Amino acid sequence: MANSLDDIDRKILDLLRQDARMTNAALGAAVGLTAPSVFERIRKLEKRGVIKGYTVRVDESALGKTLTAFIRLTAAYDERHDPGLRAICDDPDVLELYSVAGEDCFLIKTRASDPADLQALINRIRSHITVQRSVTMIALDTLKES
Repeated sequence: MANSLDDIDRKILDLLRQDARMTNAALGAAVGLTAPSVFERIRKLEKRGVIKGYTVRVDESALGKTLTAFIRLTAAYDERHDPGLRAICDDPDVLELYSVAGEDCFLIKTRASDPADLQALINRIRSHITVQRSVTMIALDTLKES
């Protein structure tokens, strides 16, 4: 699929990554196309699944979630098909969840208001799957976040 994207499609995607609310006219001006041509390209990118959706990036600290943490989990057994994993995915405090290679099974990104809030999430995770080991890392500073 990556080979079927031309330079204009890639430029449109780059611009939408920066500002998904950019108008078709503004996108067209940036890539040298008319607004209807941009609209059609975006529609095709959506139809092909290249554009999966549009989201809002929230300043979590404005919601009181000032602590960023990453939780590395080693499960007691292969939890990837465990129904408890769905509950973890659905937890609003789990921002990102990855199945990873290496000594750990999963990596979770979260935002919490304080250490007690973070501990509550860890307790909820442990109630859904059997955790053999967990390591929590608290970010001191965010250098880049998408």
